[in-house]
Amino acid sequence: MTQQAAVAEIYFDESGHDGENLMAGKTLVFAHASIHMDLEEATDLVGYIRKLTQAQGPELKASDLMRSNEALKEDLFGAEGKLVGHAQVYLVEKANFAVGKIIDMLIEEEAHRRGYNIYGSGIAWQLADDLYQYGSRALTKEGWNDLLSSFTSLMRAKQRKGGDKETVDGFFEKVDNYRYKSRRKNVTNILEMLWITRQHADDFQAALAEGVATKALDPLQMSLYALASSWNERLQQPIMIMHDEQTALTKSLVDTLLAVAKDGYPESYNLPEARFPLVGFEHVDSKSDPRIQLADITAGFTRQVAEAALNGTAEDNRMEQIRSLVHINSIWGHSKSWEQIHPR
Repeated sequence: MTQQAAVAEIYFDESGHDGENLMAGKTLVFAHASIHMDLEEATDLVGYIRKLTQAQGPELKASDLMRSNEALKEDLFGAEGKLVGHAQVYLVEKANFAVGKIIDMLIEEEAHRRGYNIYGSGIAWQLADDLYQYGSRALTKEGWNDLLSSFTSLMRAKQRKGGDKETVDGFFEKVDNYRYKSRRKNVTNILEMLWITRQHADDFQAALAEGVATKALDPLQMSLYALASSWNERLQQPIMIMHDEQTALTKSLVDTLLAVAKDGYPESYNLPEARFPLVGFEHVDSKSDPRIQLADITAGFTRQVAEAALNGTAEDNRMEQIRSLVHINSIWGHSKSWEQIHPR
């Protein structure tokens, strides 16, 4: 990047990525971490961490850090920590992300067809929040998980081996069943809205079959874009994305990121201005650059603490350590844990 010295290279890695498998993956939380640090400083820091953790592998991993003592974690993530100011992490609570997609992909599509802008009015956010906060109370936890799992199976591009992809008929049978069983009026009303969106589900399945629909349930692209944009705002420099090798970041997906950064969202999307100077994208072997390894340990540490907060088991000092890292626009619906981990 010597010919463009003003460009800021940001290094990325993630933890808890299950692609579009939001409800049956290995983790409840996805964390996408980003690092801005010069190579010499990062090399020295990785060497320092390796020495204290006695890491034996060819590259430093989050598991090495998690086994370390409290002093090292505080040294990295405490108030004066060595990574504070150099790292940002975008968190996604997967269940909350899935709820948002019900609104985005079905209910908003029907509202738009009828001439209503539920994004600009704030109605979309309120519907998603009501559905997330009261869904399990209205349908029981088992019923709520059944509905979310059915939706994510239907709208994902492919079902993993060993499972059957949900059908439009199957999903709307569940919607029909649960709209009558719902014990909360606000949830019942949302399910009634969902009940009349079948045509949009059919259209999306047709687009998937034709290969023209993109993966809509994978939070990777959205979080990457949010972090890159945030670094541009913070540094006031053009951004170059340097990402750990990740097969989900296809050329088509990267081209879309670059196009949106250059031209913004289509006017019909009714979304806020999104343009910023994103000059390129490059995959980087984590063994070849210590900044990817720092992103790895930051993502892993933050995800595990955030997931513990979601489950009500996080230690106070751990939650305090990740507050300076967490992106303010992270996708998170659980109000109690968000109050504990969001940036101050």
